[in-house]
Amino acid sequence: MFKLFKNNQHKRYLLNAFSNCFKPLNDELGNVPIDMQSSHEITGSVLGTCRGYAIANKINERSFNLIVDAVFEELFRRESVAVQTKTEKWLQTEDEIFMLAYYHAKSKVLKSKPFDLSWLSDYAKKHFKAGHQVMFDIM
Repeated sequence: MFKLFKNNQHKRYLLNAFSNCFKPLNDELGNVPIDMQSSHEITGSVLGTCRGYAIANKINERSFNLIVDAVFEELFRRESVAVQTKTEKWLQTEDEIFMLAYYHAKSKVLKSKPFDLSWLSDYAKKHFKAGHQVMFDIM
């Protein structure tokens, strides 16, 4: 029971951190820009950040997988499975750009105390335009 509580605590912490990280780019509904779904750098950084956090907090592999799934669902919503599939492929094939982002993020997390994603937020703001949702009046 205590382990479940700790896992939920870690999951909430990372969900909040990523939510705050990408908030400046979110549209009115809280969605990240669509371009981020296919970005080797963003997905590599997200996975690397989660891995570094898991190592630093001694989170087991099963819990790590649950946390990653929750983070991807929160960030990419209905496209989460497709984004995770691409991410897994890039990880397995050791895609160069993806791996650079992954290891960079992992080392940033392991070296930074306290936990800080301002570097990722800065990168995202520099390389992606803020999302916007088109709303239509129903009349």
